[in-house]
Amino acid sequence: MRRKIVLSVVFLFALSFAFFGNASTAYAEEADNRICQGVFIDEVDVSGMTREEAVDAVNDFVNSLRKKGIAIRVDDDVVYTTLGDLGYKAEPYDYIEQALDLGKAGNIIRRYKDLKDIEQGRKVYPLTYSIDEKKLNKLISKEVSAYNDAPKNASVSRKNNKFIYTDHVIGRKVEESQTAQVVKDAIFDNWNRTDIVVEAVIEDDMPMFTRDIVELCNTKLGSFTTEYTSSDEDRAGNLANGARLINNTVLYPGDMFSGYEYLHPFSVENGYFMAHAYLNGNTIDSIGGGACQVTTTLYNAALFSELEIVQRNPHSMTISYVDLSRDSAIAGTSKDLKFVNNTDAPILIEAYTVNKTITFNIWGHESRDAQNRRVEFETKVISETPAPADVITEDPTKPETFRDVTQSAHNGYKAELYKVVYENNIEVSRTLVNKSSYAAAPRRITIGTKKVEKAPPKKTDKDNKEDDKETTQTNSPDGLIEGNSIAPINQTNPQSQLQVDLWDLSRDLNDIED
Repeated sequence: MRRKIVLSVVFLFALSFAFFGNASTAYAEEADNRICQGVFIDEVDVSGMTREEAVDAVNDFVNSLRKKGIAIRVDDDVVYTTLGDLGYKAEPYDYIEQALDLGKAGNIIRRYKDLKDIEQGRKVYPLTYSIDEKKLNKLISKEVSAYNDAPKNASVSRKNNKFIYTDHVIGRKVEESQTAQVVKDAIFDNWNRTDIVVEAVIEDDMPMFTRDIVELCNTKLGSFTTEYTSSDEDRAGNLANGARLINNTVLYPGDMFSGYEYLHPFSVENGYFMAHAYLNGNTIDSIGGGACQVTTTLYNAALFSELEIVQRNPHSMTISYVDLSRDSAIAGTSKDLKFVNNTDAPILIEAYTVNKTITFNIWGHESRDAQNRRVEFETKVISETPAPADVITEDPTKPETFRDVTQSAHNGYKAELYKVVYENNIEVSRTLVNKSSYAAAPRRITIGTKKVEKAPPKKTDKDNKEDDKETTQTNSPDGLIEGNSIAPINQTNPQSQLQVDLWDLSRDLNDIED
């Protein structure tokens, strides 16, 4: 009997062990797949979470941080962005694996110690974060620095023969590298995980040329005048308009002047009239004719000012208002007058017309020896080519008495211009300035070929009474001439004919100039 009782107890114990042992093993396995209590990854409590749950929880937390805003103030202006826009992210980590192993991995002593540490206080695994610094720098350089206020140089002008100086203006500028550091400090240095507001680092932006420097522009460096007494009102108007467009131009040291930039567009809307110009060896009419006399006059003033000439082109044919090699044609961008202010102070270009003359004065800081030194320019003719034979064009719509010279003859030349420097009236240097070639061109004459019928004979009262006898008288042909009255042509010196310029039309024809 006792044996039976013992066997029953053993059986029940075994059955109980099997049941509760299996349950304990299942519970242990489930516990092994979850993080123990009191564990945080950054601010995320991952206690009791599985690996997948912890991953989702941490990712949600990091994404919530990426949505936080950043405001960068530039005085009263603000640039907004988010941490996500700056590439904010958590650096790779294995804290979830470490958290899962906490209290379960290692020997019994290590596991005991880990669990005791958690009992004393929560276990926190801190995340490390980063941003894309290229994105931050781009934001500051393009958007934050867009609120820079550019400084303004002092300036100078002339009115009523007096200088008028204006003050410089100090600007403001975002110091980009320092502002980027301020943003990074706000993100990575004890950030409270709320929206961020920072002040951009701003510094004064001083202009390059302050009033004291500009006031050095007070001396005439060079001047030149040409005449256009033979020009009609339209060509004279073009010269006055060109002077108006250039007058009071200020060039700071290193600045380059371009005649085309100041004079174009050559249009009625820009103040120009139709006048004579050159095209492919012919004299034609075009809007803006005469602009070359503007650039030629300025070229000579720049020479006497000893400015650096960058571009200058001769005319295709000779002109009458300056010596050979002292002209400067303009034809779009292919023929332009360009020079640089190579002095140590701003220069002012003054231009005006009066009594059929155009004058350019260039004012600046005189650093040359004006007392003992002077500059002259000399033309040297290398070769001369006679003008070709006259080109005669017949016009059957004009009477035989019609004769019009549409272009005077031009000899061709090759010439050089030299800059000669004198000190105490002694030549100390002679420098080649330019070489110029001018094409020979024929005189062009248009004549009429239309026959003029004589008037029929007229009867007088006496003729009627005397058996209708007829007498005839011929009218003078003087009243039948059409077109322009032309003075006799000087056959011995065709160059003495009026030479009308002067501006190359090629700007309107793809810049093709003979």
